[in-house]
Amino acid sequence: MDRFWTRLAVGGVLIGALAMAACSKAPTAGNAADANAPIATNSPPANMASATPDQLASTPDAADAKAFLEGLYAHYKTSKDNTFQPFDANAKEVLDADTIALMKADQKALKGDLGEIDGDWLCDCQDFESITATIAVQSATAIAAKATSDFHDTPAAGGSPKHDTFDLVKTPAGWRIHDIGTADQPSLRKVLTDEIAGLKSGKVKPDSGD
Repeated sequence: MDRFWTRLAVGGVLIGALAMAACSKAPTAGNAADANAPIATNSPPANMASATPDQLASTPDAADAKAFLEGLYAHYKTSKDNTFQPFDANAKEVLDADTIALMKADQKALKGDLGEIDGDWLCDCQDFESITATIAVQSATAIAAKATSDFHDTPAAGGSPKHDTFDLVKTPAGWRIHDIGTADQPSLRKVLTDEIAGLKSGKVKPDSGD
């Protein structure tokens, strides 16, 4: 009888040990996945890596930059009673402060003489009738954007397709042009910088207009 109770007690201990081992097994596959889940990061979603340029440009920042340029070209829909002067009276609505300062430095160096900037780079013209422009934004962030305009004057004015490039910056007043390029001159800022340097060194002689 004593042996019987002894065996029974040993059996109970073994059963208890097996039960405890079962409770302490590794978590289920679902729980294991949670335990081993990667720590979240700020990396962009994988689908952004395969986004097209059009998709990358289709953002609120790109839309705002496009609207800014479209607003500028709206001034060129008719030449009748047009007083828009993007490089003079309306410069603060068009250019950023740094580019305006560069233009003023160029004017100072010219001392009243004519320089390289003798036309309107937005329309790549001195005169126009009615310009139609198509704006495209290649890239845009909250502070900077790159865009282009393809435009032409009315056929009656002998207009041919033209192309401008833009480096835009976001200022407290909104988007402004930091640099602009035409088919003949890829950078307004380079033209101004080179002219200022040339005038100061005496290598460039201003056009007196005579």
